[in-house]
Amino acid sequence: REREEGAPVEMAAAAADSKWVPLDRDYVGERKEAAQELERTRLHPLLTNYSLVAQKLRAEELAKKLEADATASAEAKAKAKADLERERKRQEAIEKAKQEVIDDPLRLMAMGALPVQTGADPLSMLSSAPAAAPAPSAASPSAAAAGRSALTAKSAVHADFEHWRVKSERILRKYTTNKRIAVRANFLEDASSSGGADAEETKINKRLEELKDATRSRKSSMMTQGEYIKHIEEQHDALKRAWSKGERVLSLRIAIQCAKLLGDTSVPRFYPSMYVLLTSILTTFGGLVFARIKKKSEDAVASSAQASGATTTTSAALPHDFRAEEVHHAAKHTCRNWFFKTVCIRELVPRLYIELALLECNRFLTDDAMLDTLMRLAKSIRGVGDPLCATYAKAYLATKLVDVEAYLCAAPGQQLTDPTADTLNDFMFCFKYYKERNWKDIRAVADGRIGIGEYLDLLAPALEWIIQIVGREGSEKTFFTLLQQYREFCDSSVVLVHILSSFKSSLVSRHASMLTTLIRQSKDNLVPPPRLYRALGVSLCKTPPPKQVRLSILNEIWKTATKIQDIKLYLEVSETFVEYIAKNFSDREVNIFLKDVIKHVKRNKAVPDEELHFYLEGMVRKIVGGCPDLLRVVAMANFLPVVDFLSKQDKLRISKLILSKFVGLEETTSDPVIIHTLFDLARNIHDSIDELTYGDERKQVSELIVNVIRRVDYGRDLERQLNLYVDCRRAFTQLDMVTFELVVRVCLLVVKAYRFMNGKHNRKTSAFVKACLAYSHITVPSLDGAFLKLRLYLQCAQVALVNNMVSQGEAFLKSAVQLIPEVPSIITNERAGDRKTKTKTEPEMLPYVLNLASFLLIFPGHPKNGPFHLVKGLLNAVQKYEPWERPCVGKCQLYLGLVHLFAAYAQRSFPYHVARVDSNDTLFGSNEIYQKSLVHFTDTLLTQTLNQLHGIVEGKENDAAAKAAQSEMALDLVNILLSTMTMNKQSATLVVKLYRLAAGVKANAKYAERTIAHLESKNGTWYQDIATQLKAKAS
Repeated sequence: REREEGAPVEMAAAAADSKWVPLDRDYVGERKEAAQELERTRLHPLLTNYSLVAQKLRAEELAKKLEADATASAEAKAKAKADLERERKRQEAIEKAKQEVIDDPLRLMAMGALPVQTGADPLSMLSSAPAAAPAPSAASPSAAAAGRSALTAKSAVHADFEHWRVKSERILRKYTTNKRIAVRANFLEDASSSGGADAEETKINKRLEELKDATRSRKSSMMTQGEYIKHIEEQHDALKRAWSKGERVLSLRIAIQCAKLLGDTSVPRFYPSMYVLLTSILTTFGGLVFARIKKKSEDAVASSAQASGATTTTSAALPHDFRAEEVHHAAKHTCRNWFFKTVCIRELVPRLYIELALLECNRFLTDDAMLDTLMRLAKSIRGVGDPLCATYAKAYLATKLVDVEAYLCAAPGQQLTDPTADTLNDFMFCFKYYKERNWKDIRAVADGRIGIGEYLDLLAPALEWIIQIVGREGSEKTFFTLLQQYREFCDSSVVLVHILSSFKSSLVSRHASMLTTLIRQSKDNLVPPPRLYRALGVSLCKTPPPKQVRLSILNEIWKTATKIQDIKLYLEVSETFVEYIAKNFSDREVNIFLKDVIKHVKRNKAVPDEELHFYLEGMVRKIVGGCPDLLRVVAMANFLPVVDFLSKQDKLRISKLILSKFVGLEETTSDPVIIHTLFDLARNIHDSIDELTYGDERKQVSELIVNVIRRVDYGRDLERQLNLYVDCRRAFTQLDMVTFELVVRVCLLVVKAYRFMNGKHNRKTSAFVKACLAYSHITVPSLDGAFLKLRLYLQCAQVALVNNMVSQGEAFLKSAVQLIPEVPSIITNERAGDRKTKTKTEPEMLPYVLNLASFLLIFPGHPKNGPFHLVKGLLNAVQKYEPWERPCVGKCQLYLGLVHLFAAYAQRSFPYHVARVDSNDTLFGSNEIYQKSLVHFTDTLLTQTLNQLHGIVEGKENDAAAKAAQSEMALDLVNILLSTMTMNKQSATLVVKLYRLAAGVKANAKYAERTIAHLESKNGTWYQDIATQLKAKAS
């Protein structure tokens, strides 16, 4: 143990007294010996027997597949058996329910099955009527299930379909009023009424009092819009509370009162928003009733199974796509009671809305009558006289049709959208009636409280929704039927705009010429023609019309569009049709179009900048995204002037978009117009960078600009390329990543010049290379990152040496060496957002210095300062580097690398060279002073290395990690000495002592064993004696 602790001191003395003789190495021979012959294998794919092996593997895979198929077949048989058992139970349930009435009571009344008598109570009639046999199902269970699956798949195609819930948010924001809204007093009292017999008795007494005093029946309360919305929300909460307490009658009464309010159009401007608020309550009510009936069926099935003591574990829960025959008869009885209560509602509007809210409950009674119910309700809406109220009732019917679409079964010749198509036909007929009378039958219009255009705008959300339901799956026959109804009854732009936007784009595009004529012939101006053209343009962009009519359609439309004086309407049309032009025409047409846009924008300055910028930005985005050749777009004369109209932020977004698209093309350009445009856009995003910009934003902008610089290539015109980089250096001063790239690109120019001249420069190219190196020498110091500068200095020195510019290369190397002591031990890096992290520089500094040292091997020495003056400067510089001012592992690794360097310096021929450049092996190889300096440097390095080894554990004698690091470094030095030095008494003694120091640490035991194995593989008496001695001491 005492010998091991004193080993570093003894080794330092041995190194000082000995003369180290570097081993003369044959690098070419060593490379040949290292190239071992590849081991042959029978499984190699290029060998002939590989096909047999592959065939065997395929046979094994086939056997596994057959085994899996057999398992799946057994599972399928078990599943089929379970399905047969389930079908048997269903048939038993059908037989048991033969004495039940399973049809819709309202449908039975419509067909005359239940006579309607004055004063007759449907509940009493049901109790006195004989039991009716169930109606036979028109389709088998399997066929119905298949049809239902097809409907579900059909509905899934429209996953992006804009549902009414999305439209309702826009309606609440748009349709408001500052007038007070009248609400009947009895509706205000309902929310606070308690359920049960007392509440019913109280209501009867109040009704008697109101009959005695007629004036009290007209009592109402006036509310503001905010108060009304708050009250509706309270009613919604009251409905949920009443239901949770089991007060079904009170819940129904609240729903009926809400439905009654939908018949009040005294404040028409607020009616669309009122409709959204009240129908949300009705939808909640319908959902609660449906969930209650479903739960009742499941509970009844579970109770029956428990009472019968059945041993099967069949689930009582109804599946999502259950059939009526699976519902328990008790749940069906409850369902009928709800429909009978609905029949008892005297007023038409609340009865319609309540029945629509309970529409899905028809699934508990029958499988194939829901579409007939919707058809009946569509005809019942004809009894609603107010157009506003009737149109929104039709919209609610369309909403419920979409909700139950997956469960509808259409008979032959029927379509699922027939109910909404009927309501739309009714709307057209009524529209003609009111239009002929100039809407004077509408009280609000006749009184002058609202204009015709404003009144029709109130109908627009409901009308758009109805036409959207009809048109989303509409065939060509449906499309022409609707257009025929439009011509015959309506002929109004209010309807036409929704027809254009609701049907499939393929249909609209196919008949674009006819629709253009309809737009031109539209008699009213309730919807401006530009917006009609815009609706048409959206479909044309999605599906282009036939090629032979594309230009004629554009010319026909633009004859009208270019005459639009309202700049906002003009830009609406332009933003739409610019995409149509970009996708279907050349850049010439796009340029002409932009010229017209610029003319209109310059002529109209009254429009607010925000609206102007919105449309122009959308226009530019569609041009960039629609045109197949971005470079031709950028080169258009009228493109940049349109971009210049944008605000600073809009221009910044557009600049990023265009540059990103250009970078994605992976093409180079030398067109001066394109380059000017691209760099103008790059300056826009560069100038947006300031001190407050996040690191992520800086990185994104830097990458965009760097990629744009890479895409500019002037070919063999290197001077022009250098001038471009000079301009870029002046323009992009705030981004280190761009500056770094510019220096790299200039170095590549030097390499390109070297290749053009095959390494033999003339006066002109030599001057060009010097100019490039001068550019780099001036630019690198402007960077902030220390390692960015270090890497560039080394790269520039390498490029200079390749081009035989030794003095310039030496200047770069001196700058790099002088910069090393200035690198701090810890640097701060900005990460995502404003987060900053601190990292040590030593892990990056060590490989850099070793890389620099490997380059110094081939760099020629100075005729006056000697062959090693740069290495001396490097050694002095690393001593001043803060982490290496004290002994440490990193500094020890550096010295080990430098030992390798000087061992290579001692070779008669260096392992690598630069063409046409004489290195030190040629300049100083046989010089006696060179050899003495080499021995002196080797002695000094080994002494410093041993001192570093001793310093690693100095003061850390009990630190296992420090001892393990010292052991690993000692073994590294052993292997370096064995590979680079000639073995003699002194060097062998040092190797043994170093191994003795390393062998005492178990962490490096395998490394020590491999070192001995390496010794045994080497030829020579010294190596074998050392190996024998080390093995003896190890044992």
